[in-house]
Amino acid sequence: MWIGAVVFLMIAGLAEAEIYNQIMLSGLGSESYQSGWHFVSVFMAMIPILILSSILAAFGNMERVKSSPLKLFTITSQCFMFFLWLIYITTAIVYGN
Repeated sequence: MWIGAVVFLMIAGLAEAEIYNQIMLSGLGSESYQSGWHFVSVFMAMIPILILSSILAAFGNMERVKSSPLKLFTITSQCFMFFLWLIYITTAIVYGN
């Protein structure tokens, strides 16, 4: 189940990176855009996201928290990845040309 959560994070990150790629290629982003590096940034972003989500998942073992560690890990990691790409896409659209 944990491996599935990490794979799901990677798939979601790659899908969001492709949305970013299409926005940049459509002319909304910078003219000096080099396609392909957005996929590298998914793997680079996964390292701190996995660490932070693992730390937050440790709170799932407490009595007061009603969610399991796996559920906390999945939700927080997906939120971190979503907000990372939301910032990338918003920056590209607002400050692109």
